[in-house]
Amino acid sequence: MNATLSWQQFVLHGETDKDIRKEILDSWRKCKQLGISHELDQVVSHISNNEFAKRREKNEDLLSAAAPVMRELYSCLKGGGYLLLLADADGYLIEMMADAKAQRICDPGGIYPGARWMEDSVGSTGLSIALRTRTAMATSAMEHYCTAFRVWDCSACPIFVDGEFVGVFDVCRVGPGNDIRELYTLAISGARAIAERMHHEKNRIEAEVLSQILTHSGDINLQSTGILSFDKWGRMIYKNKLAFQFIQLLQQEHFSNRRNEHSIFNYLKNHVKEKNEEIVLKGKRYLVESKQLTKWNQDIATIILIKPEVNKQIFYSTAKNTQQGQSHIHNTFQTKNTVFNKTLNRIVKISKSNASVLLKGESGTGKDFMARAIHQESSRYNKPFIALNCASLPKELIASELFGYAPGAFTGANKKGNIGKIEAANGGTLFLDEIADMPLDLQAILLRTLEEKQLTRIGSTIPVPVDVRFIAASHKSLPLLVEKGEFREDLFYRLNVFTVQLPPLRERPEDLESLINSMISSSCKEAHRKIITFTPQAIELLKSYQWPGNLRELRNFIERITYLHDQDQFDTLQIQDFLDVDETSIFSLNEREQIQLALRKTKGNRAQAAKELNISRSALYRKLEKYSM
Repeated sequence: MNATLSWQQFVLHGETDKDIRKEILDSWRKCKQLGISHELDQVVSHISNNEFAKRREKNEDLLSAAAPVMRELYSCLKGGGYLLLLADADGYLIEMMADAKAQRICDPGGIYPGARWMEDSVGSTGLSIALRTRTAMATSAMEHYCTAFRVWDCSACPIFVDGEFVGVFDVCRVGPGNDIRELYTLAISGARAIAERMHHEKNRIEAEVLSQILTHSGDINLQSTGILSFDKWGRMIYKNKLAFQFIQLLQQEHFSNRRNEHSIFNYLKNHVKEKNEEIVLKGKRYLVESKQLTKWNQDIATIILIKPEVNKQIFYSTAKNTQQGQSHIHNTFQTKNTVFNKTLNRIVKISKSNASVLLKGESGTGKDFMARAIHQESSRYNKPFIALNCASLPKELIASELFGYAPGAFTGANKKGNIGKIEAANGGTLFLDEIADMPLDLQAILLRTLEEKQLTRIGSTIPVPVDVRFIAASHKSLPLLVEKGEFREDLFYRLNVFTVQLPPLRERPEDLESLINSMISSSCKEAHRKIITFTPQAIELLKSYQWPGNLRELRNFIERITYLHDQDQFDTLQIQDFLDVDETSIFSLNEREQIQLALRKTKGNRAQAAKELNISRSALYRKLEKYSM
């Protein structure tokens, strides 16, 4: 059966052909469930000019990176009936380029910037499927669900920058007879070029901010001033030790320890409008000053200076914070999982040593919390705990951050010099997160510091003795990187005295209920609302989910429920609203729950619910009677 006939059989009779690709068939079914007409002849959803202007402003960095890529590609393709589309992460077209042949089709089809390009607005296309699945997707004209788009062949590729999904780039061409592989290659190469430009610009801004901080650090007492900086989109670029301590207190006071950079940025933006604004946290006064960093008459970052009223350590207690009879590690990671509990018992013993520890585990499993717990459990608990994410700083700045620098070491350096993270952690613990991203040349210097227990600041020849315990972490396989020559073997063995593997959340299903109850209780108290209870059925269903983002994903899930769920009870039917997954592909609902879900989606309309369930109306009535619904 050819593609056109397969489409006709599906939209007219609901019959499916085994030769239809699964991704296409899933999308067709989704369109049918959403009530999208296959006869749709134009895009049905557009935002106002005002909303469109705001959306372009919000995606300024994406547009700036995409514009030259799209222009260059368009100059090579124009005249061939090509259409280039750029959609933001929410599915709105924020830029497009079309030659005359393509434009003649775009106009009557309502294809112009501001169009919403999700499946509930345009049906199945390469772009709408890529937006939902966040994977590259190429589709032929005959695979598109709605008539308006069955003249186009297209290929779309998502754009990720440092793991963050920012949009989708799409290449379309008037069909038929196009080479889909060629469109697929163009879309992927375009998306990658856009992502690389965004990544480069982000790093350039970070380097500029850090350069400005170092340039003006002669006016700042770095030992008693917290320095915190955000780019113009509210993403955290830099923080020193005192700023880190300030953020920890701010999170405890206002954000229940959740690390939401935008929340912190917005809080400081609203509370620090003039110089030397006073903020009180946990009974301690801070004078906080905000400075705007500009270049070429444009704001590129915000720098926050934090000055404690009394220069004393404000985060780490001078006594261990443990419940009677329990270690700090067991208090931090409470578990009913037998294997993980044995791991925790082993870590308690490891904590007593001064040897290096390598933490392994997937992203979001709590490696940073474990590093801090090991420090608190050790004899160094009342000494500094310093953390450095090796992936968060430009390569050229990691050395000065780690080892410090001597007076006049480079242009713009503090006249008095500056100590690095290792020296700041003297007597305590240094946590090196994402150690796999440390440049090879610095790995050699770090190894020498570990072995000789002394360092030399940049621009100096005088060794400085240090007594530091090193804890490193990575979600990558260091042995594999050693084989590839991307990580030093000698450093790996020096760090790998003790190895701790943190289990992913999916391997601790017996802990899920207590984790949910603890998180929802804390989150609801912060939001000043009644604590939400989860039904046993909801808990069991959530246990079957894989939680690829681990504890971080669970915390985000709980926060969404706290602020967006209006009821005091949370049941299985609400899961899909707050967990970004296709429920039918991950969870198995029983028949009664499927009927409840269909009725909820159709707002009680039984005729529509029967269509949703793909059964007759009389069959639905019999089932309603069976379940006393």
